[in-house]
Amino acid sequence: MKIFYSLFLILILVSCGQKKAKNQQSNAGDVAQVQTSKKHPGELAYKKHCMSCHQRDAGGVPGMYPPLADNKVVSGDKNELIKIVLDGMSGEIEVNGEIYNGVMASYRNLPDAEIAKLLNYLRSGFKNEGDEITSAEVKAMR
Repeated sequence: MKIFYSLFLILILVSCGQKKAKNQQSNAGDVAQVQTSKKHPGELAYKKHCMSCHQRDAGGVPGMYPPLADNKVVSGDKNELIKIVLDGMSGEIEVNGEIYNGVMASYRNLPDAEIAKLLNYLRSGFKNEGDEITSAEVKAMR
């Protein structure tokens, strides 16, 4: 029985590794477009709080975590985006034609300025565009 469970675990690990490699290959061009010689003030916050789920290229993980790259919500209404970060999110959503049904934690514990920098990082790259978000706007949404 132990051998069966060991083989099952190995199969899952190999399968996850193949999906990740495929996702990284398909988004390799996006990464090159986003990288610049000067770091954005929100990049560290993205790496610290978002990258583990949404990946380095903001491409997400198919079926698990939606992409933040080329995302209408990220580029769209400031208040909706701020609300998602402050309150978290759960339930079914559709992003770029794919359905996701998961949970995103609330980041209400982060300072207003850090949230603003993080969201501006997302809105100024990764094939997104949007007006700048200020820490005052984040504070007003609390």
